Amino acid sequence: MIDPLRRFEEEHDVALAALARLEAAAAAQDFATAGEVLELLRGAVRRHNEDEEAALFPLLGTEAPLAPFVDEHVVLRRLETELSAALTRRDAGAVAQAALDIVHLLRAHIERENTVLFPTARTLLGPAGLAEVARRLERR
Repeated sequence: MIDPLRRFEEEHDVALAALARLEAAAAAQDFATAGEVLELLRGAVRRHNEDEEAALFPLLGTEAPLAPFVDEHVVLRRLETELSAALTRRDAGAVAQAALDIVHLLRAHIERENTVLFPTARTLLGPAGLAEVARRLERR
């Protein structure tokens, strides 16, 4: 069994690399790269967030500060929509703004998950709880 929190951290690494690409695309007005990163956000990153919400968060209940993380998942989806619309309009300023909003939000979000939420989850859940998270992820 892979440690589910380690899996989430590895997925964060992929997202962080994509955010670096998105930041560079915003600066260069590179719509193609911004569109590629948007697809990753709507695909792998969204699945990651949904996996956290379905497999990890319910087991933590009220023992961990989950509301800010869920709220940020919602804001991220809104920003994805804004980026998509800006790309469709080929509005360089709006693309850059939405892209940078995503970069700043998601980098801070990932940092807090890695340094606050996941260590808290590891302590609260222990090996049995982490095994249950892994089982829930396998069923998704």
